Parts: sequence; structure tokens; C-alpha cells
Amino acid sequence: MIGRSQVASSLVIAFSFSVAALAGCTYFNNIPPVTTLENPTRSRTLGDYEVAGNVLAVQVCAACHGVNGQSHSPMVPNLAGQQKDYLVNQLQDYRDHSRSNFYGVRYMWGMAGPLKDKQIQELADYFSKQAPMKIANTGLEDPQLVRGKEIFEKGIPEQGVIQCNSCHGPNGEGMATFPRIAGQHAFYLTQQLKVWQHPDQKRFMEVGGNTWAPRTITFARPRGVLMQNNVKNLSDADAEAVAAYLNTL
Repeated sequence: MIGRSQVASSLVIAFSFSVAALAGCTYFNNIPPVTTLENPTRSRTLGDYEVAGNVLAVQVCAACHGVNGQSHSPMVPNLAGQQKDYLVNQLQDYRDHSRSNFYGVRYMWGMAGPLKDKQIQELADYFSKQAPMKIANTGLEDPQLVRGKEIFEKGIPEQGVIQCNSCHGPNGEGMATFPRIAGQHAFYLTQQLKVWQHPDQKRFMEVGGNTWAPRTITFARPRGVLMQNNVKNLSDADAEAVAAYLNTL
């Protein structure tokens, strides 16, 4: 892997993280020319006040998340139509390393680290205004989807699981700091639910430093007491069911 030196503000370093991620970022080859933007400024340096968020979105974030925030990798979340306040919070959490999971530590820490507050606001604004990805709905004949819909709308009261739509909206569209979960990749949602369920779980992985020596990382998502309490009793099968259902919305 290239660029394993300590993450700096240079796009050369940040771009090396993108290259490492391309195995899971199949949308990269479909990125249209940057000239489609009104501002053709090149984002040669992350954290440069002169580089607007929409330019960074197309020239950097698009490598994994897609130009319009429609990711084609199940490991990488769709950002199109996501709530702006939620995106701001997540970018800030990645920037200060308070949000940690495998791909977040490996890629997003380096990407978000140099960003200025203004750029974070602009990135969040750009992606929040993009059209959400539409998934072909094949109906709810599948028992897993039926179960997922039931949890989304009614919860599992006997297990202390509140219905998802009470915070994420009747159609999963989210509100303010509560994220849009409709149309999100099922694999990504399932992985995030596991982080919520095991907030103090430690994982051994290579990350950071001049030598990328393996060390133990605690997977965590701040601002998450509500979610931790809500999904702690959710079984793996039910987590997969609700994630599969949300992917169809």
C-alpha cells in the first residue's frame, strides 16, 4: 500500500487512503469530469480554505461514495439525501477520532482529519441535497423483510426495542441529527448495529503511525446512548432483517 506515512494535510497522503479503498469502491471508474462543476478548482490540498466542499465531494469523496453520494459498495454508506446535521456530526467525529470502526479508522480518519469547519458544512450541504439512491423493491413476500418491517414500525417491546420510525421518520428519511436509513446498504447497517451493540469491543488491526504497526482499537460511535440502549437486545437475525428491509425503502 502506498502512503503509509503519518497522515498529513497533503492530498497525496489522503489520496493514498482512497487508492487502498478502491477494492470496495467500484463506482470510481464512473466519475464524470470535474468540469461539470461550476468551480473547477483542483483539490490538491485537503483543508485548503480555497477548496469548496462540493469540489472535494467530486474529486475525493466520490472515489468511494460516488459523485452523487450513491455508493455501489455494500461496505460504503450512501450519503445522498442524508441529513445535513447528521453528516456534520459524523465528519467532526471522524476528524477528532471519536468515531472508530474498521473502515472509519483505516480511511475516514485520514480523510476528515485536515478538513476545516467550513468544508465540513459544505460537504454535508452538498450530499444532503443529492437524490437518494432508489432500490428496486421486490415486495415483502420474503419472511425476513416482513420481520424487518415489523421491527421498523412496531419495535420489539418485550425486548426493549423501540420502533425505528419513531426517530428515523415514517419512511426512514431521518430528521436533523437522526440519520436517513432508507435505502442504505444492508451490510453497512448491520455492521453499524454491531458497533452500537458492543460499544466497548476492542479489535486488533493495523492503523496509523509511521510503521502502521498493529494495535488494538476500540470500536465506538459517540452520541449514541439512545441507540446503544435500543439495540442491545436485538438478535443478529433481527438486526439483519431490519437492515434488509431498510435497504428496500
